[in-house]
Amino acid sequence: MNYAPPPTEEQLERVSRAIGADSLVHERRIDGGLSCTMDLLKDAGTRLVLRRYGQWGNDSMIDPAVQEARALELLQRANVPAPAPIWIDSDGVFSEKAIVISYVDGAPDLTPANPFEWAESLASVLNRIHGVRLEGDDVALFPPGAGEDIAKIQDNPEIVLDHPLGEALLRRRVMLGSHNIESEQVFSHTDYWPGNTLWRDGSLVAVVDWEEPAVGDREMDVAYCSLDIRYLGMDRVADHFVSSYREMSGDPLPDLTHWEAVALCRPMPDIAQWVPAWAGMGRDIPVDQARARYTEVLEGFLERTG
Repeated sequence: MNYAPPPTEEQLERVSRAIGADSLVHERRIDGGLSCTMDLLKDAGTRLVLRRYGQWGNDSMIDPAVQEARALELLQRANVPAPAPIWIDSDGVFSEKAIVISYVDGAPDLTPANPFEWAESLASVLNRIHGVRLEGDDVALFPPGAGEDIAKIQDNPEIVLDHPLGEALLRRRVMLGSHNIESEQVFSHTDYWPGNTLWRDGSLVAVVDWEEPAVGDREMDVAYCSLDIRYLGMDRVADHFVSSYREMSGDPLPDLTHWEAVALCRPMPDIAQWVPAWAGMGRDIPVDQARARYTEVLEGFLERTG
């Protein structure tokens, strides 16, 4: 992604006036966004986050700033730990679609001291997210999720077929997707994984990066998160995450293996592209090890679903 330049003084003045701040200043760039430029702003003792979406945001049929603001509003109402929406750029202050949200003091934790308690917290908060109730106008704002992941593979199957086990994965994905299992449609993050959670003193204090919230099968978020935990080498923790979610939600997750097949296609054609993000969050995994681990996870999936 081509990141946007730091906000100018004129832009900061306009945002200050819009939100009633005294004088916003740019404190620093926040690293880690793959499809969004994030900057930390400061006004006296208050910190805020400016999020500007990439070109995809300008091309999207749904304004991602409006979508994210509404998602954060609903999460606040449901007491789900997440930033609060502050301001949507409806006046074209920035050339990109933009939103200002509250700053939450915390950091992703990919090396938990108590991994099983960590997994239970991830499951508990996800269950609360799935319990968010939408209103009538929200249906159009949050379309069915994972469409991009599904379309990417349908349009470009070669990115999976390049892997030695790619053909087997695609065949298994088609087989599992043909079972026509009906699942409850819930409010979903669509990229729920430990890197999109903030922690402080061992507690999960916020779920972030609400760029593409949607309505979808609850198995989608569960599968995405559990597979990401497995890629980090924590199989038993991933199992505990899934079993904790099942117990908390009371849902047996009948379509989980189908969504695991979809999730396994997401890092294709090479999981090495995810290594820098892990490293930025304190989990240094060599590229060769990441590739070997991905293959190991894929082999295990094919074995237990065969």
